[in-house]
Amino acid sequence: MNRKIINYIVKSKKVYVGLEDSKRTWKLSVRCEGVEIHYTSFEAKYAVLREYLKNKYPDCEIAVIYEAGFKGFGLYDKLTADKIKCVVTPPNKVTQEKSSRIKTDKIDARRLAAVLEKNDYKECAIPDPERREDRQLSRLLVQVQNEIIRAKNRIRKFFDFIGYSEVYAAGAWSEKNYTAARSVQLSDSLKATLDGYFEMLDNFKALRKKLL
Repeated sequence: MNRKIINYIVKSKKVYVGLEDSKRTWKLSVRCEGVEIHYTSFEAKYAVLREYLKNKYPDCEIAVIYEAGFKGFGLYDKLTADKIKCVVTPPNKVTQEKSSRIKTDKIDARRLAAVLEKNDYKECAIPDPERREDRQLSRLLVQVQNEIIRAKNRIRKFFDFIGYSEVYAAGAWSEKNYTAARSVQLSDSLKATLDGYFEMLDNFKALRKKLL
């Protein structure tokens, strides 16, 4: 669309931006008064996005919508800090026509812009930064605990494989079982393998203790 026409249509009006997020690029569909006035794609850097919005629509009330994803709410934080309205919608909840199930970044950006303009969307509850940080710590603790379980499973399977399964009870071991397993007499290569498994277990236990 001609630049002069765009300026005439959007001057001092509401602009609705659908942003399709990916690791390297952002696809943007921009709508105003029921019409897509611009579609663009550029590097996924906030400075580029900010310059685009501020320079192209300086007198407009801008609203941006994107789907919650792997990047979390960092983009929401930056947009709201710059006084730009931002909506984060749950993934796969964007209204789409029943006749169309095709998904591309371009189509998704246009769908997002359309539902934002029609006020036809579901909005994520945005947790405050402190709560988000606490959630990251909780996720790490869960991951560390899972690694501890995996390390213990490796040790038990190791003894099954080398024929020591009759020495230890099937199923879960007590800490006494693991303590005894450390001192089992083995060949140099098997001992090195077992020591490696226990080193992994000890490292994850130490990390768990540090995080708690």
